[in-house]
Amino acid sequence: MQNIKETFKSKGIKPTIQRIKIYKYLIEHRTHPDVDTIYNELIKEIPTISKTTIYNTLKEFIGKNLILEIPLESKLCFDGYTQPHSHFICEECRKIYDLNIDFSFARRKKIDGHIVKKFCGIFRGICRECQKKGVNK
Repeated sequence: MQNIKETFKSKGIKPTIQRIKIYKYLIEHRTHPDVDTIYNELIKEIPTISKTTIYNTLKEFIGKNLILEIPLESKLCFDGYTQPHSHFICEECRKIYDLNIDFSFARRKKIDGHIVKKFCGIFRGICRECQKKGVNK
């Protein structure tokens, strides 16, 4: 908890209980949840939390580079792991997996004269779990 408060202080974020719980959930659950998932989990601990609070908090965290936003066709998902990495999205079960691929070039400040602020690599296909179930589309 102290590390979270220090992180917030360094980013100029007031450490409210809602913000702390949202951030803690994202860094402890590497499942790339959407707002509904976060809400359904945190409402158990904080009965007064609203989806608006979660949306606004996530927007603030994204703006301060504390979390990543993963855009899908029908929703946004969020990732508390901000080191350069890519994602694999299963087209069958819709799960999102972190991929540890060497993207050292993504740490460069400039690529071909372009200023790089963020990197987001997304691969799509059929995950190994769905393949085990016989899905091979």
